[in-house]
Amino acid sequence: MKAIRITLAGLLLGAGTLAAQAADPGFALFDTQVHFYSDDFAKFPLHDEHAYMGQAVMTRRAAEHPTLPRRVFADWKAEGVGSGVGIQYGAAYGADNRYLLSVASRFPAKVRPLVILNPEAPGAAAMLVKLARDHDVAGFRKLGHRAPDGGYPWLRTPGMLALWKAADEHGLVVELMAYPRAPDPRFLHDVGELAARYPHAKIVLDHLAWAMAGPAPDYGIGAPFEALASARNVYWKFTTENLEHAHFRPRAMQDLVQRAVHVFGADHVMWGSDMGNTMLPYPRMVQAALVATEGLDSAQRRAVLSTTGESVYAAAKP
Repeated sequence: MKAIRITLAGLLLGAGTLAAQAADPGFALFDTQVHFYSDDFAKFPLHDEHAYMGQAVMTRRAAEHPTLPRRVFADWKAEGVGSGVGIQYGAAYGADNRYLLSVASRFPAKVRPLVILNPEAPGAAAMLVKLARDHDVAGFRKLGHRAPDGGYPWLRTPGMLALWKAADEHGLVVELMAYPRAPDPRFLHDVGELAARYPHAKIVLDHLAWAMAGPAPDYGIGAPFEALASARNVYWKFTTENLEHAHFRPRAMQDLVQRAVHVFGADHVMWGSDMGNTMLPYPRMVQAALVATEGLDSAQRRAVLSTTGESVYAAAKP
């Protein structure tokens, strides 16, 4: 692996300048969250009419800063990342997974795909199984909003329950991201119930389920999070968004990550850059992750930055 010298001194990251240095960790990183999208609109038309940042912004982003494999792999090589997960980007393509699957099929040793499916589309669960069998798809991602009554009914629609069942039967990933972007005990409680009902589905909670870096003693990961620690099929992904919420302060980032590892175990915590959505230079995202994990011991750090993600997103052949 190419030697890395990571320096954050003098780099402006969000709210302030982070003066810190992280040494080469000594192993290849595994990035569990990269959103691929193309500027070839003729072959891969965007479906960005519902993009959260607005259609015009998403279209301009794809035209001017597409996350093409050559760009991603160049960044990976420069920053010591060996491989990672391609997460279907709903803001760009909705549930049209063709571009992601084309990337993964050309570079199977580099990219493990995670798709988006419409749960209520006929045959969605059968399609998930077929994609896992034929395209090494690791699972699917579902985003949803809190209902006016405070619940998350999208977690249990008939189509979603069929997808849960398929994921449980075949050991596939169910990746969840809830809105609004704030921790919600009710969402965590619902996830716990579904984790018990579908114990062989690998549930990944994006952005640490919006855990926000906070003060001691829980550093933002309090009792509602701790209640899920016994659910061993629930995994926690921290991303650049979580580190932004910590204002890229080394101590705050390290407290958050160490607390997550303390509560859930290093074999249940992973890192993802959120490249393609978080629009910071990739070196800065990697550097922040390395600083955030410096307080872990060597085995924990390797798990969080590499082996946990590799294991969770390993292709399952139905």
